Amino acid sequence: MSAAPETPAPGRDPLLTRLYARVEAVIAAQRRRHPWFDHLARAGGRYERTQGDLMAAGVTYFAFLALFPVLLLIASIIGLVLAGNTLLQKELFDAIRQTFPGAVGRQLVRQLADAVDGAGFIGLIALAGFLYAGLRTVDKLRVGMERIWKGRVDPSDILRDNLQDLLALVALGAVGLLSLGLTGGVTQATSWVLELIGLADEPGYGVLTWVVGIALAIAGDVVIFLWLLRVVPSISHPLRLLLPGALFGAAGFEVLKLIGGYYLSLISNSVTASAFGGAVGLLVWINLVARFAFFTAAWTATLRSVEAVSPAPQADVAPVPA
Repeated sequence: MSAAPETPAPGRDPLLTRLYARVEAVIAAQRRRHPWFDHLARAGGRYERTQGDLMAAGVTYFAFLALFPVLLLIASIIGLVLAGNTLLQKELFDAIRQTFPGAVGRQLVRQLADAVDGAGFIGLIALAGFLYAGLRTVDKLRVGMERIWKGRVDPSDILRDNLQDLLALVALGAVGLLSLGLTGGVTQATSWVLELIGLADEPGYGVLTWVVGIALAIAGDVVIFLWLLRVVPSISHPLRLLLPGALFGAAGFEVLKLIGGYYLSLISNSVTASAFGGAVGLLVWINLVARFAFFTAAWTATLRSVEAVSPAPQADVAPVPA
């Protein structure tokens, strides 16, 4: 006996249903044909199921908030340096008076002198603000990574978690500064060597300097992503299994840096765009970086080699009332 034809659900357009089924069939065929496409689809599904966008929003908020105490902390450090060097203070004040003669210059000098006098107090406030926002940033990063890798968040312990987040914040800052220092230092050293041997003006050698800088930046990014993928979520996978994910993350992060630099160059000639577009663009860029970091974790966790040694992720389950 032949089965009756399937009746479309009420309120659903049969044409749209067939079109949706056709698209699903095409995507399924492409996933069977191209393993890399299937991997991207599985990574995207894991990212969505673990609410990667929501976790990235938390990281974005606190990371953007941390920028303000960082700037204030830098200003206070400069103030402390000036406070300990009266000759440098005098030269700076004289330069301000020459650049802005009259009442404007005197007002700027008074404000700068007050800032130098209060640099220690301002620095303490800035440090406290940075520690709060920085620790919350790392906390949201850790929670997101745990959800992506394990499907749940580890039981909380406020003392242990904050100590781990503090160590992670210090380590991340040290690696970032070391990466920037190595990139800048080796790039300058490469340029100096090229000038010394008389090849600095030759075509192609400028590209060599740029490539050296990018390679060093990627090396530093790989270390950071290995830390993000293994240490932050507290997993015990061998580093060799996580290295493809770290390379994927480092390459993508460098692309995001290039996009951010290009955006800043576009708005640099407009005062209005620099004032408003700079802050908004930085906020969007931080969010993209956070999303990409969580997607990199999902991409790494769905590698076949990693899935073979990973336990099945456990979903967060609400406790059943007694």
